[in-house]
Amino acid sequence: TRAKKRMHIFSSMGSQDIIAGSTTKRGVQALREFLGFCESGILHKTERETGRDPDSDFEIAVMETLRHEGFECKPQVGVAGFFIDVAVVDTVNPGCYLMGIECDGATYHSAKSTRDCDRLRQTILERLGWKIRRIWSTDWFKNPHAELQPIIRELNTLKTVQIDKCESVEIVLIE
Repeated sequence: TRAKKRMHIFSSMGSQDIIAGSTTKRGVQALREFLGFCESGILHKTERETGRDPDSDFEIAVMETLRHEGFECKPQVGVAGFFIDVAVVDTVNPGCYLMGIECDGATYHSAKSTRDCDRLRQTILERLGWKIRRIWSTDWFKNPHAELQPIIRELNTLKTVQIDKCESVEIVLIE
């Protein structure tokens, strides 16, 4: 429970062996998600599609432009009060996201301080494995193409590169 650099997990079952439904206890779901993380190195269930609409027309414009470039986007994805304005879906790995894009929309302007908006929220999301990029509305309205091109290049790179995120966790299934 105090591992800082490495952890070895020995289990007689894998995440796929745990059947979890909507009425399953939270501890069982957490065990399934933890074993899934050990197997893949990806935190699949830390983020949730909320079904919430985008907070602003600015977010809608960013999503529409990304869709035009061939990327699927979901608005307001998150958990525990930490929501990403635009989440770009990883179509190769279902349930995963390539990147989160923060827009200085309604959520940004309603926060109590800059620290709440920027540093704290971004740090927490990055610890959960997100790549976060920010687009400022003033820059977007001046030149949307210039703001989005570096993000599109990075997204295309992320689509093609397989990164091994499971260097420090090993799972051994016992037959």
